Amino acid sequence: MLRPCLKSGVVMKRYLLLLVFAVGLAAGPAGAALDEQRARFVNAWDDIRAGKSVDVDELERTLADYPLTPYLRFHELSRRLSQTSPERIQAFLDAHADLPISGQLAYRWQLSLARQGDWEVFRAVDRGQGGATMECYRLRAERHAQGVSDDWLDRARALWTVAYSQPNACDPVFAELYDRKAISAERGWERVSLIMQAGDTGLARALSGRLERNERRWLEYWLQVTANPERALADPGFDVSTERGRQLVNDGFRRLGARDQERAMALLDRYRDRGWLEPEQDQALRRHVALRAAYSRHENALDWFDALPEAAVTDQVREWAARVALGRQDWTRLLGGIWALPPEEQGRAEWRYWKAQSLLRTGEESRGQTLLKELAGERHYYGFLAADALGLPYSMNHRPGPRDDAMVDRLAERPGVQRAQEFLAIGFYEEARREWHAALSDADAAEWAQAAQLARDWGWYDRMIHAANRAGLHDALELRFPLAYRELMAAAGRGNELDLALAYALMRKESAFVPDARSRVGALGLMQVMPATGSRVAERLGLDQFQTNHLLEPDTNVRLGAAYLQQMLERFQGNLIMASAAYNAGPNRVDGWMQRNAGQPAEVWIENITFGETRDYVKSVLAFRAVFDWQLYGEPRRLAGAMPLMPGAELQLALGDGD
Repeated sequence: MLRPCLKSGVVMKRYLLLLVFAVGLAAGPAGAALDEQRARFVNAWDDIRAGKSVDVDELERTLADYPLTPYLRFHELSRRLSQTSPERIQAFLDAHADLPISGQLAYRWQLSLARQGDWEVFRAVDRGQGGATMECYRLRAERHAQGVSDDWLDRARALWTVAYSQPNACDPVFAELYDRKAISAERGWERVSLIMQAGDTGLARALSGRLERNERRWLEYWLQVTANPERALADPGFDVSTERGRQLVNDGFRRLGARDQERAMALLDRYRDRGWLEPEQDQALRRHVALRAAYSRHENALDWFDALPEAAVTDQVREWAARVALGRQDWTRLLGGIWALPPEEQGRAEWRYWKAQSLLRTGEESRGQTLLKELAGERHYYGFLAADALGLPYSMNHRPGPRDDAMVDRLAERPGVQRAQEFLAIGFYEEARREWHAALSDADAAEWAQAAQLARDWGWYDRMIHAANRAGLHDALELRFPLAYRELMAAAGRGNELDLALAYALMRKESAFVPDARSRVGALGLMQVMPATGSRVAERLGLDQFQTNHLLEPDTNVRLGAAYLQQMLERFQGNLIMASAAYNAGPNRVDGWMQRNAGQPAEVWIENITFGETRDYVKSVLAFRAVFDWQLYGEPRRLAGAMPLMPGAELQLALGDGD
């Protein structure tokens, strides 16, 4: 049975603490004393954040030697800023300047002073910290102290001229601008243009009353373009030859080009025939529509690229012309397209590999083989493909990270590093990372290398990877691709024949082993499981009392993520490529890609994945799987085994539904 979600979103902290406490009791009096300190700290932390009354003075006496004790005072002060004297807050900041949270407290204090209108103290303690809210308060404090200057007005106008609503703290600043009529008609249109380009039509309408009558009329035209670009462009009710008209035409064609490239090109032909576009504007819009067609793999994309005059051809056009040719397996066109790329782009592993394949398929076997042999000496997706093509072993190029025990010990003695270790011990991952990076902010490459070793000693996998990368230890595979959470992974795979290396590869790509990782779309934890997916999988596994925050528990996350991966493998009949793509983008999208690109060689099918993020994701996962195979078994399985012809579209009709 799953554990209930812990209050205040602190997942697993009390659970971990109980485990650590039990181990500490077994370890003897010293361990028991530390665990008692940890328990008191965590309880006080939760109580303070819950708004309960806590005697922090007493805690400071009883936990005097516990390294995290100042955090309790920090949270107490943060909760009671308006009731605390400036002297007491400043005393804490002076005494704990080395804590990374001191900047947070100073910022919150300034906000509190501003909300109280205490502008004199606000200005006295101002550290110049950024953000629109603080800058608006700063302007208000300056106005209170010394009035409004030309510089004040310029800074206020800069804050106003953005594509989004500013915080409420800025309202008095903007009211000053309005009262002084300090926003010109051109400045007003500039902001509306930014807002419309950002797609916030509601905010644009809200600002229409501040525009002059002529500008309001243009905004109404623009709103019509936004609502239905095809209809607005087919019969424009405005003069397309004016500056405003050209702006609306550009926006309309960009919107229509994203939806219907054929209709956009047809309307561009009409505009050209009627002389409504200047040549440069016409070329720029045709290039935009052609690129949108290439992104969606439209059958006319190459023809539209070819119709562009040389002056309109950019490096982006050249790259996408090559990508479309690759998707069509037009090897002659692809080879020419690669040669047309800038030298630095041609030097990327991706284009070197496809140049080699193009040479092989156009009769230049010797040159193609030479390129493949060079690539096969490198450790990445295309290097492994090249090794497969030549029947060569994979080049792991592993070089263990250096270890200097004396330097590791010196790093471990830094107060901030010790605080990071203690936060890690009680499961406060965000706070641990904050202390770690503050303590190592001035580290050089040699110190980062030893920080990686220290994190390895602690089993702190995500910081080990990060530190190894900061140190430039790109070939230290034991540091960059650790076999983390082995017991959890083994338990998750028990009974369902889970591909352990693939699961590790997904976890490494998804979160880099950050247990509390959160994506911008809401995926959580080590294997970045979406809450809805986690709930469905938990139900299928018969797990009771599932809550979203359980996804931040490593054991629950790994169990559900591994089960979902296994589900994708079963749905796509063991095809690693489709299962990996489905894990990232969802199985329904993969069904669509299957139907569109059925029967292609797998390596070409991957390049034809419409979402660039998913395309790169699949390549990384396949390469990482080979590295983890090497870590687990000493000999990686070949990518070639996952690179057959992709199944036909008819196969997908029988595979069932999915998430």
